[in-house]
Amino acid sequence: MTPLSIHLFGLAAAVFITTGLVVAAVRWFHMCHPFDKNPGYYYPGRPFVMSIYLNALVLIPYAIHPESADAWLLARIYFFPVTLFHCIVLLFSYFGIIMHWKQWRLSLFLVGGPVAFFLLAALVLAVWPGEQFSQEGKAAGYILYSLGVITTLACVLAMQLVLREARRIDMDEYSNPDDFPVVSARRWMLLVVLNLVLCWTGALSNNRVVLAFVMLLLAASALTFLITVLHPNRNRPLENVTAEVEAVAQLGLAPDPEPASENEPEEPLYQRSLSLQKRLEILSAVATVVEEMEAYLEPHLTLQQVAERCGYNRSYVAGLIKSELGGFFTYVNRLRIAHVESYLHDHPTATVEEAADESGFVSRKAYYAAKAKMRG
Repeated sequence: MTPLSIHLFGLAAAVFITTGLVVAAVRWFHMCHPFDKNPGYYYPGRPFVMSIYLNALVLIPYAIHPESADAWLLARIYFFPVTLFHCIVLLFSYFGIIMHWKQWRLSLFLVGGPVAFFLLAALVLAVWPGEQFSQEGKAAGYILYSLGVITTLACVLAMQLVLREARRIDMDEYSNPDDFPVVSARRWMLLVVLNLVLCWTGALSNNRVVLAFVMLLLAASALTFLITVLHPNRNRPLENVTAEVEAVAQLGLAPDPEPASENEPEEPLYQRSLSLQKRLEILSAVATVVEEMEAYLEPHLTLQQVAERCGYNRSYVAGLIKSELGGFFTYVNRLRIAHVESYLHDHPTATVEEAADESGFVSRKAYYAAKAKMRG
């Protein structure tokens, strides 16, 4: 390698490290006001994001000595399995918290344990005096690609889980899809796919020039991600979130239990454990909260909120609404659509947009979309 190329490789690594530090600092210290009053809701996963981008510091040996075989092995491990593992952490920490998934921590440990071990081993080799690896042996290559395949499969699985929730979230949990950042989820999938392509390109090429370009593109990807998360991607009004937190604290309610998985559907749970009288009590409480107290007029009403106000387990409430009332989305939006029609009848000069706004829809488009789904 020429001295110029060595400096270029080191410069690319320095740019990536600097970008990581900037993203970590901004993500931790900057929160838009007044959303900083409830960062747990509006900025889920902040500590994980900061940790991920601070992890770029392990590349300092490569930035200083890019010609070193030991540092080159460290860079290859970082930009293949480690970067893909970072994508998994970002997806699971953000959307896992939103969706109340609890298994994601165990999944990260199982996938991340071997990745962290070999990254630390490579870091020790890179900072140890002298050259430990004059050439990369076959064993190192096997480890690199094995970890890459594992993290790639885990990353694809995480993407599928998030996209599946994005497709069904407005039908199962939320009365309006804005509470779950569906648009952001799909945009972030594009960034994850870009990272997958870049990481595999750098790994298969085994070339410092290619890796330098990969570093710069990944740095640009990190800045793009930072821009998308500066403003909260969740749209519930702040006062609703604050009031809900205070109400839960005053009532001494425990956090919502883990939602049932697909292998353990909610309906059999209440069929086994609830008597007919208890089911009727729960349905009566739901009707009182949603219909008599007109909770359906709240644009961002969630199944979680209904369960807490009724004072019953979310799984029981969800199962009964699904089997007896057609599902949470259907139930709430049926009431909203009827309210729109009633409002237009009582206010002949009102527009559809005004009626939709008064009936709990976030927009006229949301009203027409819900109406189309109800017809379907």
